[in-house]
Amino acid sequence: MAVDVDRFAALAFQDLELARRLGRLTARVRIGRDSEQIDLAIEQGRVTVVAPASSDADLIISAPDAFWAETLSPAPSYAASSLTSGGAEFAGDLARVVAPHYPAWERLLQLMRVAAGAESPAPRPVPDRRETDDAIGRYAYVRNGAQEARLYYEEAGQGDVTLLLHATAGADGRQWRHMLAYPPLRERFRMIAYDLPGHGKSLPPLGEAWWTQDYSPSRDDLMGWAVGMVAALDLDRPVFLGCSVGGQLAIDLAAWQADHFRALVSLNGWSSPSPAMRSFDNAPFRDPAISPELYTGRVLATTSPLAPPERRQETAFIYRSNAPGIYAGDNNYFMNAHDLAEDGWRIDTARTPLYVLAGEYDRSSLSPDHGAPVIPRHVAGAQYRLLPGLGHFAPSDDPETFCEAITPILDEVLTDCRRIASHDQ
Repeated sequence: MAVDVDRFAALAFQDLELARRLGRLTARVRIGRDSEQIDLAIEQGRVTVVAPASSDADLIISAPDAFWAETLSPAPSYAASSLTSGGAEFAGDLARVVAPHYPAWERLLQLMRVAAGAESPAPRPVPDRRETDDAIGRYAYVRNGAQEARLYYEEAGQGDVTLLLHATAGADGRQWRHMLAYPPLRERFRMIAYDLPGHGKSLPPLGEAWWTQDYSPSRDDLMGWAVGMVAALDLDRPVFLGCSVGGQLAIDLAAWQADHFRALVSLNGWSSPSPAMRSFDNAPFRDPAISPELYTGRVLATTSPLAPPERRQETAFIYRSNAPGIYAGDNNYFMNAHDLAEDGWRIDTARTPLYVLAGEYDRSSLSPDHGAPVIPRHVAGAQYRLLPGLGHFAPSDDPETFCEAITPILDEVLTDCRRIASHDQ
C-alpha cells in the first residue's frame, strides 16, 4: 500500500502524542521506502511541512522495501509492526535527535499505517479490577551473601502456594499489578512481586558506594536476591515466575538453586544469547548524555500490537520511571550471562518442574536457534508452551489475555508439584 501523503500530513499536524514526544525539537526528518520517502519539517516541536523528500535531512529512518511493504499492509507481522522490531536504521545525531524523541519516530510509523489504510484492529476492552486491586506493599531486609538491601514487595491472594514474581529488565513489581488483582489466581496463590535493589521502590544495597560504580549484576547476584527473598519472608518453596530477564533467571535458578523452589516458570526467556545479543551495544542505555526516551520508545515499540493502548503506554511508563543505568545493567545479564548449552544438564525436572512460555508476538524469544523453543533440547522434561496473541511484556501490556492464558498452565504446574510431593512421601 502507498501512504496518502496529504492524510499523513493532516495526522502529523494534529496528533497530540507526536507533539508531546517531539518536545521542542527543530529538525528535518525523512522516513519511508527509498522510492517514496517523505520529509517532515519540524519547528520547535511542531510539524510544519510534510512533503516528498527533497533536501538534506537531520534524521533519515530507513529500512528494506520488504519491511515497508509488510508494515503498511492491513495485517503486518509482529516484525513489521514497529521500527524497533523491524530492524530500521537511524542515520542522525543519536544524542540530539534520535534518542530524546525515539517514541516520536515510532509514532510516525503508526501514523503512516493509518495514512495507508492499514489501521490495527481494535483491542479488547480493559476490565475494571478495582474491587480486587488491593495488594499490600511492605519492605523486607534481604541478605545476599555479604550484601543487604531493603527490598520493596507487594502481595495479594490467599492460596496455599506462594508465587514469586520477577519483572523484566529495568522494570519492577508494578508490571505484575494486574495479575495480583486477577481473581482466579488470587484463589490459587499467595502472589509476591518484588523490586530488585535500585528498581522501583527499592534503594541500592546498604553500606555500598553504589554511586561510584555501574550497576551490572551477575547471574549469582540476581539468583542471590531471589533466594534471599525466599529466606527473608520464610517462604515454603514458592513457585518462581519471571519474565524476560526474569525468564532467564527462572532457568538459572532451576539449574543452580532448585532446592529453594517447588517449580519454575520462564516467560520469554532464552536458551542462550544469539550473536546479535552478544554484539548488542548496551552502552547508550547507561550514558548520561543519551536520553532514557531511547529505551522508553524501544519498549513501547516492543509491546504487542494487539494490546490495549493504555496498557502499552503503562508498560513504557514503568521503564521511563526507573533509575539511570538499571535497564543497561539487567541487560548485561540478559545478553551475556546465561547459556543452557552449558548448564542445562544441571536441571532435574523430575524433582522441580520447569515450564517455558513464549508470546507469539515476542520475535526475539521465538528464535529457533537460541530462544525459548530450543530449551527442551537442553533440558529433559521441560514443558514448552506458546502463548497466542501475546508479546514480550505480556503481564503488563495485555494482562487480561495473559492471565487467562497462564491460569490453566499454572494449574498444570500445581498438579505436577502435588504429584512430586506425594511421590516423595
